[in-house]
Amino acid sequence: MKRSSSKAQTKKLATAAMLCALGVVFLYLGAVVTVLDLTMVALVSFFVFFAVIEMGHPFPLLIYAVTGILSVLILPDKFGAMTYLLFGGVYPIVKAVFERLHPLLSWILKLSFFNTVLSLLIVVTLFVLKVEDSDLGFNVVVYAISNLTFLLYDVMTTQVITLYLVKLRKRLRIEKYFEK
Repeated sequence: MKRSSSKAQTKKLATAAMLCALGVVFLYLGAVVTVLDLTMVALVSFFVFFAVIEMGHPFPLLIYAVTGILSVLILPDKFGAMTYLLFGGVYPIVKAVFERLHPLLSWILKLSFFNTVLSLLIVVTLFVLKVEDSDLGFNVVVYAISNLTFLLYDVMTTQVITLYLVKLRKRLRIEKYFEK
């Protein structure tokens, strides 16, 4: 009995390590091709979503932390790494927790979380990374467009997760891969 549990944990750890490595590669691609930086952050966030759904605690946190730290250390352009570290990597975990609550409270908490992270990202970009030609700033247009984008991102991730759970999970037989 203990041996099969150990085998499942080993599979989860190996999968988490591969997702971390792939996440750093995608974030690096976003740093090199700067037009793709936010796209790669969104894509890599799905690795954490996968871990939340399939692997359970502590693997989503592990993937988030390892990918975020390695990205900050390795990436030549730190904006994508900071965006992943402050939002893209942790949001799948936060979303899973908030969506267990009443829908209205969930949206209030998600929007509060996003706006706090957005403000922190603006501070880091302007004052820590000292990006002088940044379009980010503390103004209504940035917050309005960012919040609209966040709402679309949240709805889109919910749709992709639903598609995965309803159709792809059975076809790919993923739930059997991590069985004990």
